[in-house]
Amino acid sequence: MKIFWAIGFLSTFSVQVWAQEITGTVLDSRTKEPIFGASVYYDGSSVGTMTDENGNFEIRLPYRNNAVLVISHLGYQAKEMVNLPEDAILRVLLQEQVEDLQEVVLTSDPFSRREKLEVFRLEFLGDTRGGRSSIIENEEDIRLYFNSEDNTLSAYCDKPIVIQNDYLGYRVFFYVDEFKIFFKRKSLERIDNIHQTLFDGSTRFFDTSQGDPKTAERRAKAYLGSPRHFMRACWYGDVENQNFKLKKNYKDVVLTDFMVNMAKPDQDLRDIRFMGSQYVIYYRQNGNYRSTLKINELDTTYILDRYGNYSPFESLAFGGHMSDYRLGDMLPMDYGL
Repeated sequence: MKIFWAIGFLSTFSVQVWAQEITGTVLDSRTKEPIFGASVYYDGSSVGTMTDENGNFEIRLPYRNNAVLVISHLGYQAKEMVNLPEDAILRVLLQEQVEDLQEVVLTSDPFSRREKLEVFRLEFLGDTRGGRSSIIENEEDIRLYFNSEDNTLSAYCDKPIVIQNDYLGYRVFFYVDEFKIFFKRKSLERIDNIHQTLFDGSTRFFDTSQGDPKTAERRAKAYLGSPRHFMRACWYGDVENQNFKLKKNYKDVVLTDFMVNMAKPDQDLRDIRFMGSQYVIYYRQNGNYRSTLKINELDTTYILDRYGNYSPFESLAFGGHMSDYRLGDMLPMDYGL
C-alpha cells in the first residue's frame, strides 16, 4: 500500500528466515472435496500462492504480520483471516457463492456512463503520474450509479478490477467491497465538490517491472512520505530520521509524546497507544508535504507491524497529502522487506 531506510534494502537477508509460515487445505464446505487453484494471498501484498490438486497451500513472510490472509476462488465466497499464529495449519471451508442478482434502481441517474467513468478513474486511480499511467483492463465489468438523494457515486464489480500500472510496474487485482464518492452537490465536478472518497476491498499485486531500474526509482519516490512509510517509521521509532515532523497545536511533538510502545523490542507485532487525537505530519524531503492524522478511538490499543499494517484500520484517518494516495500510487505492503 515500501521500504524503510530511505529505500535501502535490509542487509540481514543474505540468509532468509521465515518468521511466519502458514500451511493449510482449502475444501468445498458442502462436499468436503479439495478446491484446486484457489488463490491464497496477503491483502495489499505481492505475496500469494494457489492451492494444488489436493487443495493444499503454503505461504510465507519473513516477519509476523497484522495483514489479512485472503482465500478465494471463482464461484465461492472469499474468506479472510487475521492475527494467525506463526506456524498455523489451517483447514479452510469455502461456501459456494449465491448468485447476486443486480438490484433494480428505481430512481433516475442524471449522468451518463462516460461522465461517471471519468470521475471514477480519477478518484480510484488518482490524478497523479501513477494514476494517469494506469489502465483499468475490464472497465466493462464495473457498474456505476449516482444517487441524487444523497449525491453519491457508487461503483460495483462482481469480478476483481484489473489495473495495469506501468509507471510503478505492477498488475493489480482489486476486489471491491465498497466504493463511494460523496459530493457536496448534485454535480460530478471534483474541485470544491468532493467531500470524501471511500473505497474498501482486498488488493493483490503482481510485479511486471522485470527489474527495470527507472521503475525502481519511481517506486522509491512513491513510497517516501506515504502513509505506509510513516507507519513503518513509527514501528521502528525512527520518525525524525525518516524526515517526518509531528506537530500538535502548532508545537513540535516528539515520538514519545505521540505514541507509547507497549511491546518488547524483539516483537514483530507491537501494541501501541496514541497520546492525542489530532496531529499534523510534515514530510521534509523534496518539498514540505503537509498531512493530518486523526485518531478516532483514543482509548484503544492498536496493533502495528513492521510492514506498516495497523488495526483497527478504520480508526485512523489521514488527511491532506497522505489522503491523496490512490491505487495508481500504491505499493505492496512487502515492498522493500
